[in-house]
Amino acid sequence: MNELRARIIGGLFGCAAGDALGASYEGTCRDENREVCMAGGGQFGLKKGGVTDDTLMTLALAETYCETGAFDRSVFLRKLILTLRDDASTFGQTTRTLASLLEQGCDPEKAVCAVHTARGSRTNGSVMRTIPVGLVMEEDPEQTARIVSGFTHYDKDAADCCAALAKAAAGLTAGKSKAEVLAEVPAVYLTGELVPSLDPVETTRCAFICFRDGSAYADVVCRACVLGGDTDTIACIAGGLAGILWGVPQTWIDSLLPKDRIAQTAENLCRKIQERQRS
Repeated sequence: MNELRARIIGGLFGCAAGDALGASYEGTCRDENREVCMAGGGQFGLKKGGVTDDTLMTLALAETYCETGAFDRSVFLRKLILTLRDDASTFGQTTRTLASLLEQGCDPEKAVCAVHTARGSRTNGSVMRTIPVGLVMEEDPEQTARIVSGFTHYDKDAADCCAALAKAAAGLTAGKSKAEVLAEVPAVYLTGELVPSLDPVETTRCAFICFRDGSAYADVVCRACVLGGDTDTIACIAGGLAGILWGVPQTWIDSLLPKDRIAQTAENLCRKIQERQRS
């Protein structure tokens, strides 16, 4: 259990540290000479160690599992609404619009469909929060990830990206090697030009290739941050995978503003998994 606990802690802190680091460079151009540090600022004007919707939704999903022992849509959407009420400044339009419809009393399924029809939902908004699906190592993480993606995004490509990431995270959490995990990743996410956009496939490709080519946690997230574009999401996802495998430097953990919440969520997640294993 100690190894599993370390991987869960690494996965959650890996997402958050990657997000906090990447947020400083969100929307910038590619810069191979960029010196990556936990600086805050960026287009969201975050404090040092502050995080964006990537981490907030990752925690909301993980906390949903801690609360119910499953990825319950109604509980997750309630947490989503409460999170946006608190601070919606870093959230994208897809999630904001969905939350608004839900608060008006719209049926969740109809709300997701309406947003997809009106605006489309081919974005990385569901991909960014997927890592917890892999951390709990359910029997079919790919199918669960597709279902969870559909909580907010109807797009099939976004669901496929979530499935690939959940499977990779589950493999790493179970103790598979990096090479074993990458051998199971669909080729579309490991080949092609790195375009750090909001598109789910391009985001997932950037994250997997940064993870593939990196040799340690810091190396992986720095590769994500120099890409520019949607650096917080790419670094969050790649950092989650890297954190499961290698852990996160303590200096970056200590710098995170929500570190206590993350640590508590990790402990609760471990406890819930132990309960499931005993039953």
